[in-house]
Amino acid sequence: MDLLDVRDMAPAQRHPTIFGALDALGNGETLRLVNDHDPAPLRFQLEATRPREYTWTPVESGPDQWSVDIACRSRTVDARPIIAAGDEPFGKIMTEARALGDDEVLVVYAPFEPVPLFGKLAAMGLSHDAEALDGGDFRVTFRRG
Repeated sequence: MDLLDVRDMAPAQRHPTIFGALDALGNGETLRLVNDHDPAPLRFQLEATRPREYTWTPVESGPDQWSVDIACRSRTVDARPIIAAGDEPFGKIMTEARALGDDEVLVVYAPFEPVPLFGKLAAMGLSHDAEALDGGDFRVTFRRG
């Protein structure tokens, strides 16, 4: 389990640092977050921007310190380096999609909006949300139902 203590961090740095740490987690890995206040706003932001990708388990609730375990339940394929190397990421994406548990999501990073992938994974019962990132890349989240 990774530990991230943000109590001494400037407030403007906290959420970007936390999201960076969460995005680096692999499926089934957990981050213990330690904060100097109730991290409820972070939870709301996490649910709004990364729905169903993480579980949230409070460990300690104040008054001076709050701790929460945030566990990753997403499978991630970053297609950008695969495509940059001249290879095809489709097989890897389909392998992860077939292995997807009912409570997991699949996150795909691509250097373009992977529209043909939407239909293929929809045929497997997966819906998607696509988010344009800075620099023209996309982050697409697939989930059941």
